[in-house]
Amino acid sequence: MPQKKEDYITNKVLAVFTVCLGGVLILMGLKKLIDFGTTFLIGMMVVRILMGVAALGVLVGIFLAVREKKNGVDNTYRILTGRNIIIVFAAAFVILALVHHYGFPIFKVFYGLLPVLAVYYLIYHSYQPEFCVMSVDCGVAIAMLLIVRRAQISANVKYLAWVAAALCIALAIVQIAAVLQIKKAGSKLKLGTHKWDFRFSSNAYGMMLATPVIMAALVTLGAAMGLTIALYAIFVAAAYLFVTAVYYTVKLM
Repeated sequence: MPQKKEDYITNKVLAVFTVCLGGVLILMGLKKLIDFGTTFLIGMMVVRILMGVAALGVLVGIFLAVREKKNGVDNTYRILTGRNIIIVFAAAFVILALVHHYGFPIFKVFYGLLPVLAVYYLIYHSYQPEFCVMSVDCGVAIAMLLIVRRAQISANVKYLAWVAAALCIALAIVQIAAVLQIKKAGSKLKLGTHKWDFRFSSNAYGMMLATPVIMAALVTLGAAMGLTIALYAIFVAAAYLFVTAVYYTVKLM
């Protein structure tokens, strides 16, 4: 059973990477069509066709999920399940709908977001839970700092820099409260009927308490000090993520 579970996780991570890479390639093809006036209408028609395919995929996923539940199918080590099909095609439909409505800005967003999601999925399954939490903290901080820089360039939306800083501070407070509660409960968390038993390392709580504070401070500093400092703050957050990634990778060996 342990070997079967290991293979399942490996194949699932590979499947997520494949789907995300396929999504990026499809978006690149659509952008090439929409980029030129001569093929713009064809590109938009392809987007609508793909939206229809995605909607059909969601319906197929719902049908399979209902049938699996009715027949009592065990999906413990299965990748091609109704639930997973629904998630993939629903995400595809949302992305295509955004492309159809907003056009070019959406391509840049998902060129970066899809690979990042695949990497985070790998981290979630392969690394210690505390590093997964810290990597999310760093990723959110870098995203907020990019928003800060964009807001500071435009005179009309400068307030967004402080909105991003406030959001980062709020998330840090929530995380600190959750970590303290989990520590108090002996690495256990209960929400309603759901229970989680975490296996954190000896220094995990200190790292999970310090990281959100550091990231919130970097975002606030970027919002207060301007474009150049915000750029340096991005480098610091990325360096922090890299150093912790190396540390936890070594611990896995």
